[in-house]
Amino acid sequence: MTFRPPKWAASPAARNRHAKLRIEKGGECIEQISVGQRSCYVLGRSEELSDVWLQHPSISRQHAAIVHDKHEQICLMDLGSAQGTFVNDREIEPNEPRELRAGDRIKFGASTRTYVFQNTVGGEKEEQKETAAASADPELQRMMREMQSFGDKHQQKRDEEKRSGADAKEEERRKRQAEIAAMTAQMMQAPVQVSKNASAEKETARSEDGAEKEDSAPEAESESEDDEADARDDVALRYGLPKSHEVSLESHTKALACIAVDAPGARVATGSMDYHVKLWDFAGMARHVRPFRDIETDEGHPLVAVSYSPSGDRLLAVTGSCQPKVLTREGVEELQFAKGDMYVVDMANTNGHTHSTTSGQWHPTVRDQMITSSLDGTVRMWTLGGKQAFNKLINTSVFKFKDRRGRRCGVTTCRFSPDGSLVAGATMDGQIQCIDPRKAYAGAALTFRDAHADGGGDVGVSSIRFSPDGKYMASRSCSDDTVKIWDLRQTKQSVKEFRGIEGVFGTCNIAFNRNGTAIAAGTCVRKGKGLKGKVLFLDVHTPGLVDPVASIDMKEDESAVQSTKGVLLSATKKLKVQNNDSGVRIDGAGKVYNPHALPMYREDASGSHKRKYEKVRADPKKSHAPDKPITGPGMGGKISGSTTFTQYFMSSHIKSSFREEDPREAILKYAKKAEADPQFLGAAYGKTKLDPRYQLAKQTLEEEKLAKEEEERRLLQP
Repeated sequence: MTFRPPKWAASPAARNRHAKLRIEKGGECIEQISVGQRSCYVLGRSEELSDVWLQHPSISRQHAAIVHDKHEQICLMDLGSAQGTFVNDREIEPNEPRELRAGDRIKFGASTRTYVFQNTVGGEKEEQKETAAASADPELQRMMREMQSFGDKHQQKRDEEKRSGADAKEEERRKRQAEIAAMTAQMMQAPVQVSKNASAEKETARSEDGAEKEDSAPEAESESEDDEADARDDVALRYGLPKSHEVSLESHTKALACIAVDAPGARVATGSMDYHVKLWDFAGMARHVRPFRDIETDEGHPLVAVSYSPSGDRLLAVTGSCQPKVLTREGVEELQFAKGDMYVVDMANTNGHTHSTTSGQWHPTVRDQMITSSLDGTVRMWTLGGKQAFNKLINTSVFKFKDRRGRRCGVTTCRFSPDGSLVAGATMDGQIQCIDPRKAYAGAALTFRDAHADGGGDVGVSSIRFSPDGKYMASRSCSDDTVKIWDLRQTKQSVKEFRGIEGVFGTCNIAFNRNGTAIAAGTCVRKGKGLKGKVLFLDVHTPGLVDPVASIDMKEDESAVQSTKGVLLSATKKLKVQNNDSGVRIDGAGKVYNPHALPMYREDASGSHKRKYEKVRADPKKSHAPDKPITGPGMGGKISGSTTFTQYFMSSHIKSSFREEDPREAILKYAKKAEADPQFLGAAYGKTKLDPRYQLAKQTLEEEKLAKEEEERRLLQP
């Protein structure tokens, strides 16, 4: 049975984020494990059920757990192991938390390895040790690299400004104390003869108290602001959230429906309800942010999903029609999917979708494979090198989804697992089914029944995402306004549920961060309420923490996306400075005047323009005049026309070839000769004459048609 974190577990405190276990064997340190980044760590022999893998036969599958509590303490729990857990050579009680302190020596079962708990807090020497240990921890190295890529220099500037402000305040406080000391010394030297007045003393005391309060008020406000800023920075560092920089991609005229980032993070594709896909190249842009390509993928159909291939050389564009398209990296249409026959009952026997498509994704590792989902109740797999019909791509596999009653049900979204071994799809009745493409004949490998409330095509399950390690899955639904986290090893009940995340469009999506510890989800705002959307960051592993750990306020009609560097490529580029004559239009070749040219290359610029124009017009070559008709005999490969009546008669009556002769006239020339000497007919026709009806026609087809019409007209007359 999978261990579930206790209810008293909480997110790690700032002072415990560098806690770790130092593994010793034979008196030497062989490894260090970080236990300060998550609320709960399970230690055991099972690689699938445990977060920290302990390799020893005496250790149970789930042997012990290290949990952070609400009192900023780190506790160790034995999960009912067979060989027990020992702290400082004393066995601890099963399922009872035991507080860990720096230097505690832990042993699991009969293992010869010793795990020394360390939690360095404060001090310059301890910080140096901490940085040295961080070099061996890959998790801390990755987080530090992410922080540097998102503007660590600006954070250093802010820290320097804080330190300089604190130093200035400290200097002012010292000056004020020196002035007060000087005033008191003068008063002590000169005797003051003033009668004592109780009311005056009270007023002075009140004024002094008020002055002290006024002096302490700004100090308290500044300290509270510093604490809040430190807390925000701590959360951003812990979850790897980029919150220091932002860039607005403003180009679409309607709501943004989908977005995709290629693997290097240098290009972004956005799809909108205005039927356009726009491509953004950060490496080719300066500080002005403009798309380099604008494509109307399918006229009259909005975009619902875009996805880059693993190599980034192609883009899948899924529209509201039933025929998605594949575009090249430059936005040129390369291929279109086939359309299925809507009158076929079995959807597996059609070449493509028959209803509107709802989502699509490229395979995470295979360059020529992708999936799309549709309201026809199928998720279809396509291969670029597959069969085609009339230059339209035919699907290679069909996965049919059904509702709880076994009937066909529309699929609202689809997703590949990180390794591509599962294809997940959500139906309109709130179910989520995962199918193994290699065993599609066996049905769904995993089924999450009653995952969300029933909904339609626009208010159903709008997004499915897998964690980077492939152990967890997150789903979002617009029908119940929830985001749920599921453990793929336990499908009966969700691990966590976040409520109140409103969704209006059927394309509302979510995203995991790089290490799978947080989820980003954007909220929808209805028109007329005067509200603005937000991007909420939700914790994944900490039980009981259902409130957002951080949020970013967005402007009206704005969305957010995280890229690896990406937009920072254009942030440092300067705009190109245009010359004053860059907009001048030059028609014609123009003329260059060189006063110092040699005499043989000089051109005479004197004279009237009118005379030069007349001279050019007189020259047929310079004026490009058309050729005149030839009056004499042909010359230069050109044939002249007939000039006299004799030439015309000879050209019209004397045929130059057999093709120009009339066949009827050629045959009638031999009619009289055949009657006088019937050598062509033979002796059989000498006595009996031929029927005139079977002889040669006396009229042409046109003449026979006219004669027939005249005969019909004559017969119809009264």
